[in-house]
Amino acid sequence: MMLNLLIRYKFSILVAIVIALLSLIPGNSMPDSSLFSIPALDKIGHFSMYAFLGFVALLESHCKPSCFRFHTLLLLCIFSLSIIIEVLQATVVSTRSAEWLDLLANASGLLSGYLAFRVLRMVRS
Repeated sequence: MMLNLLIRYKFSILVAIVIALLSLIPGNSMPDSSLFSIPALDKIGHFSMYAFLGFVALLESHCKPSCFRFHTLLLLCIFSLSIIIEVLQATVVSTRSAEWLDLLANASGLLSGYLAFRVLRMVRS
């Protein structure tokens, strides 16, 4: 059963690993660039990464669009992962910090990913 889940959600797992790695690398190892001076770029990144992760996970679930409970549980698991990553940023990575606004951006991204998934399902049916 575990192997089936790993196979079914292979892209979601890969995206989650990339998000975790990007979130947990020390901030001082980021390249200097004027791109990083864009206001709220961090929040845009959080929103985009979690919208994409949520969308991919929902696509890989192969569950009917009417599976609201399952989709909710799946997105809550992803959001829980984002909370764990924020806690690790605050406690393990010395040059990073946890922010409530990051969690808000993550949740907003997941909601947007869900809405995009629903729109895609409506268009395809």
